[in-house]
Amino acid sequence: MAENLRKLVSSESLRSMLDKLELWLRDYNKNSCDQNLNVCLEFIEQVAKVQGQLFGILTATAQEGGRNDSLEVIKSRLLPWLEASFTCASLGKPVSSKAPFPQVRMLKDSP
Repeated sequence: MAENLRKLVSSESLRSMLDKLELWLRDYNKNSCDQNLNVCLEFIEQVAKVQGQLFGILTATAQEGGRNDSLEVIKSRLLPWLEASFTCASLGKPVSSKAPFPQVRMLKDSP
């Protein structure tokens, strides 16, 4: 699992996303609608790849932690966030900042 995390951290494509986003912002008003849609879809595809890697890491980590402990963490932290995200997406609304994002709860759970 740690090797997969190392690969994700050192990924050049992940590191270049911010630069590409800044370029897109700079050119957004110059681009046609189709160009902006294509750039946006490319970012969605890149984010989906990263999410796939993160879910792989999540699966490996959950297996290391044992079934019961991991299941409770996923049920209490990940599922509410996914539900809020997909509900908003299906309604065409942005996800509220009040959605129970896992990283926010992680900070609250830390000593």
